[in-house]
Amino acid sequence: MAGRANVLSPARSRHEPEDIRYHVGCFTRTDQCDSRACCGRESKRGIGRRSERRPAVSAQPSLVRRHYRVATSAIEAFVDLVEHCVRVLIPGALIHARPRMGKTHAIDYVALHLARQRPDILVLRMSCEHHRSDFEGPFFSTLLGAAGVRDPQGRTIADKRFALIRRLSEQLQMRSGHIVVLLCDEAQRMSRHALEWLRDVHDQLAHHGFRLITFLVGQPHLMEQKAQYQLAGDEQIVARFMIEQLHFRGITDASQAATCLASYDLSRYPEQTGDTFTAFFYPLAYGAGLRLEHSAGALWNGFVQAHAAAQLHGMTEIPMDYFTRAVESMLINGVQWDATALELGPEHWERAVRESGYVAAQQTVRLQG
Repeated sequence: MAGRANVLSPARSRHEPEDIRYHVGCFTRTDQCDSRACCGRESKRGIGRRSERRPAVSAQPSLVRRHYRVATSAIEAFVDLVEHCVRVLIPGALIHARPRMGKTHAIDYVALHLARQRPDILVLRMSCEHHRSDFEGPFFSTLLGAAGVRDPQGRTIADKRFALIRRLSEQLQMRSGHIVVLLCDEAQRMSRHALEWLRDVHDQLAHHGFRLITFLVGQPHLMEQKAQYQLAGDEQIVARFMIEQLHFRGITDASQAATCLASYDLSRYPEQTGDTFTAFFYPLAYGAGLRLEHSAGALWNGFVQAHAAAQLHGMTEIPMDYFTRAVESMLINGVQWDATALELGPEHWERAVRESGYVAAQQTVRLQG
């Protein structure tokens, strides 16, 4: 994962809405943030400010409100796919994963990565909603909302189409760019009609010299839909939106856990002046050399043992949601556990795994299945 920050949070671009700010380790609105800094990968340059006082959990809003984005191997693969498609102008790709694996978290990370590395690219995020019937008007209203138009003036579908192309053209000209990246979350909800309407947008932008690259991110049902389109001869849909594909996975071994835990050891809030996450919650232990990364094996074993004890089926694959809950539980307990001689052992991480809710969630899924 060299070359990229484990926790991304670029500075606010001049093209972003005024009420959005970014800072190290998190992505929040103005009333939740006091920093405009732009982060990079932290070097191991020593420890942050330490205090004998126990930290107040509320003083670290990025963790309490989960306004931070930690990279995983799966997210890095997603970023690589996006960069590949942008580089060679592949018009679309499909990313599929089981629920709770961190797809939305990954979309956040990719959007922040592009905002930092490629400010000339216009990035849109669209959450696909479930509708019993297909209506073109609401679809284009959703796209307009993703483009930042909150109150479309036009009432007809033609007006909305025109307003969308005009808005995208204006935003690209402001950036001196020519590429729109559209990240569609819960894309398994998109109908054939919606994809056809999106294909029209692709063609209209191409007519103006711009390129639309669409990433359909959703549950495994997306692969079934692709197969159905192929059998039905809908080559335009497959060729436009499903050329590349990626199976997005959870955390599957201790080395991947170590990569994530290192993020908490290295990323500072606020950047430049603040402590790392680990140093903030464990100032005494951190000063004595404690690093969460060194506990990767214990945390991974905690999940593996919990998986086996609950007799859950299949290989151990930890969704990002439950992994971060376990880490957050460990950090918050620093208020009572922090000490110079502290060593985080298996008993600490087994408790963190229990508090993550991983086993209960997997058992619920099994019962529903």
